[in-house]
Amino acid sequence: MNHCMNCGVWVEHLTCPLCHRKVANPTFTTEVKWYPDYHSLKQKKGNSFVSRLVIFVSIVIVSTCLLINIFVTPDFLWVFYVAATVLYLLVTSNHTINSSAHTGAKIFGQVISLSGLLIVVDVLSGFRRWSVNFVVPFLIITATLLITIIILKKRMRWQEYVGFIVALIVLGFLPVGLYITGIATILWPCAITTLYALLTLLGMLLFSDKTFKEELVRRFHI
Repeated sequence: MNHCMNCGVWVEHLTCPLCHRKVANPTFTTEVKWYPDYHSLKQKKGNSFVSRLVIFVSIVIVSTCLLINIFVTPDFLWVFYVAATVLYLLVTSNHTINSSAHTGAKIFGQVISLSGLLIVVDVLSGFRRWSVNFVVPFLIITATLLITIIILKKRMRWQEYVGFIVALIVLGFLPVGLYITGIATILWPCAITTLYALLTLLGMLLFSDKTFKEELVRRFHI
């Protein structure tokens, strides 16, 4: 079988039926494995056990802190700090570290979970709006830049990241929405995030080939 470097699939033809391009190495063949390796199955079982263990430990920590909070300091609900932190660590452990999820999904999950954690901390500490004014906008910019760099380095696999880069571009308009609704109070970080999202979209439309638009149509039915 032949390997298409553009789509990452194995085909029996010299031309990929998905992208209609020549395979990277038509003479390269490989043995077809009908069953996964024993070691890979063992590793998946180990990862599943670790994930469930992390979930159980998280529940124990949050429930214990909740009980202590209710009986010792009921006037100050510090347990929400603990719950938000534990939830973020749970996402980091099970979805980012101990997971075979796509790199784009890991980056997007980190943006959402870390933003949520810092917003909760900001709200519980008096809501001085540092989270929505600065942290969330620059987290979105950093994640968008990171996926853009990955796309530029892995040109043969850029289709895998289209959904994530578009999702982050859409997310780039969120800070302006927060400013319009009065949740955010400083305009320039929100404006920079939106401008960066627009420039990223424009750059992809200008410098990518027509398959980018075809991928947008296929994924989002534009």
